[in-house]
Amino acid sequence: MKSITKILFVADVALKSPSSGSEQVLCNQALGLARTGMNVFAITRQNGSVPTVHRNLDQNVKEACYSASPDNVFKFFGSLFKETSRLFKSFTQDKFFDAAVCHHPFAYFSLLISGKLKNMPVIHVFHSPTHQEYLLLNEQKSRLRNAIPAKARWFIERYCLKRSNKIVVLSHYMKNLIVDTYDISADSIVVNPGGVDLERFVPVSDRSRLKEELGFPREHIHLLTVRNLESRMGLDNLIKAIDIIKKNSLKIYLTIVGEGPERRKLELLIQEYRLTADIKLTGFVSSESLPLYYCAADFFILPTRKLEGFGLVTPESLACGTPVLGTPIGATEEILANFNRNFLFKNATPHAMARGIQSAVKRYFKNETKYNELRCSCRDFAQKNYAWQRHIRQFKSIIVDVIAGRDARLN
Repeated sequence: MKSITKILFVADVALKSPSSGSEQVLCNQALGLARTGMNVFAITRQNGSVPTVHRNLDQNVKEACYSASPDNVFKFFGSLFKETSRLFKSFTQDKFFDAAVCHHPFAYFSLLISGKLKNMPVIHVFHSPTHQEYLLLNEQKSRLRNAIPAKARWFIERYCLKRSNKIVVLSHYMKNLIVDTYDISADSIVVNPGGVDLERFVPVSDRSRLKEELGFPREHIHLLTVRNLESRMGLDNLIKAIDIIKKNSLKIYLTIVGEGPERRKLELLIQEYRLTADIKLTGFVSSESLPLYYCAADFFILPTRKLEGFGLVTPESLACGTPVLGTPIGATEEILANFNRNFLFKNATPHAMARGIQSAVKRYFKNETKYNELRCSCRDFAQKNYAWQRHIRQFKSIIVDVIAGRDARLN
């Protein structure tokens, strides 16, 4: 087979400054493949109406990021079809692509409809069902108002999945969800778990000093969660769990990192339960500072109530040596069951979380030697299972196999 030199990435988010989990996966895949010698070209999108931005993220990574505002559906799809085709053409002037890697459905859909991806091997990196995310974000609207937008998203995503040569997911949970939701053959889906930057997320030696620098109160057990402030994340249940724990005279301090539409509702809930001295909403925390919060925390809590596709925060916390307690939702169960089932809550209710947190504190935290051994085992587990280098090796192998299959059919 000829050498693979030119790979196209297509996504509905930008490569620069990744924040969400899907953005981090996109960025790490593009940069990771480039470091193996591939030339990566990316057509990405940002919200708004600013001119297209061209930038080089790496010697072998060229990105063209166009704008499209989702506020007007007709203008959105007009920009989508026009800009993706224009940028595709500009990137193929010297040489056609060996394969395309498509994240998210909309830009991928526009290139399929316009025929730009005809005869090209396509790997679809599937993060989460967009129609289900839409319904969860718009729970306050009537079912009738949600019906058409949700159905349109389902149709677009299924169309993309059906026309992909291979589908890559981060968890077995998401693989099963695709099979059940879109009637896709399991044989076309490959599970390649997400990763963590083991050089950036690394334990620190003086956690007491770090706690002080971050303003964590003394003589408390410090809990951390890093989430988009959305209903499906279950943060309201975690706040209620803290109230239960406080009534049992355990000195707990919870830090919630993240922004989102539920912030005001969470602030009011904290006030209602008189937990303003026990819970802090930090808002956005920079990527440079985030590892410090992981390292300083005594336990990380993942309170998700619905649709947890993988949760990069879990291996990030484990890589920093901080044990993770999580609800048995989605891929969290896969990760923590392989580490230690004791760290899975019975369910996603406040009482189950409160019992799980109190049990972990009693079993591990009150024995300093046992707790320090636990932190070491967290780091070891992340190193062995969730390095980005492992993910990139498997991902490149998938691309090579897909291209080889196309070439064999052509011959």
